[in-house]
Amino acid sequence: MSTNEAEQIPLTVIGGFLGAGKTTYLNNLIKRGLPANALLVVNDFGDINIDAELVEYRDDNIMQLSNGCVCCTLGGTLAEQLAAALRIRSTPAAIIIEASGVANPARIADIAKLSPRLRLDEVVCIVDGSQAPHHAQDSLIGDTWRIQVASANRVYINRLTASDKPAVFELLKHINPEAFIEYAPLASSSSLEAHSSASQPRTAHGNFSSHPHANWHSFSVTGSASIDKNKLNTLLDSYRDVLLRAKGFMLVNDGVGVELLQYSGGQLYWQPALRPPIENRLVFIGIAGPRFDALKQAADALVKPSLSS
Repeated sequence: MSTNEAEQIPLTVIGGFLGAGKTTYLNNLIKRGLPANALLVVNDFGDINIDAELVEYRDDNIMQLSNGCVCCTLGGTLAEQLAAALRIRSTPAAIIIEASGVANPARIADIAKLSPRLRLDEVVCIVDGSQAPHHAQDSLIGDTWRIQVASANRVYINRLTASDKPAVFELLKHINPEAFIEYAPLASSSSLEAHSSASQPRTAHGNFSSHPHANWHSFSVTGSASIDKNKLNTLLDSYRDVLLRAKGFMLVNDGVGVELLQYSGGQLYWQPALRPPIENRLVFIGIAGPRFDALKQAADALVKPSLSS
């Protein structure tokens, strides 16, 4: 390795579709130990960055990017903020980017080519094994999901039953035959309350749409009043045809206090919030259209009830 290469900052990109388990994977990395002074960049599709609040790391070493997808602003937001961060802080030992659930990790990884100070270490993709066959065939999200898998040199499968394992491995190997693929469950579901050798990083190939998530929208709701947990469960289930992801902190009226809500793949989970904010903060991502607009109105009414109600 040349002296110049030795001085470059290793860059890792963590990708994967909405709800796959990227933040849990990042927290596992943190628990195992990151290089000293590592810089984490956490991107979220919504205008409230819930993922950054779930990362168990030093706040001054976390850079938040919200309300969009960094792969769509490669020459703008991400590159500019990273350059600024490297000017004003001591050189980090590593940079780890958790991409939004609709991002193209290959485009984010390309930022290493634009800066002589960076060296691409690896691109990781987290896959929800229980949703993989559906995601691969879905006309709306299939391109995005496939390009995330295809751009990685390491693929870790979360939530996979023994009976589905052969088919899911075969599917992922077909999409990315060069990747290291491993079943690596990220968290035990017992902590949740449920209601329903690697190759080098490579550029993904295939007939992928440049903006496959153009018809996806997000909105957020905030409020200070406690909410009826059962009513929110029913609301999310009623709009599962257009709802891809919901995530946030809710003050519930069952005496438990603030809980973390996570909805993806038609499954809803509640768990105690370790770092709860002072108010309800919930982000929704889904399919744009009248149904999604109706969900927003209903969510607003539930989380921020009128004074007369």
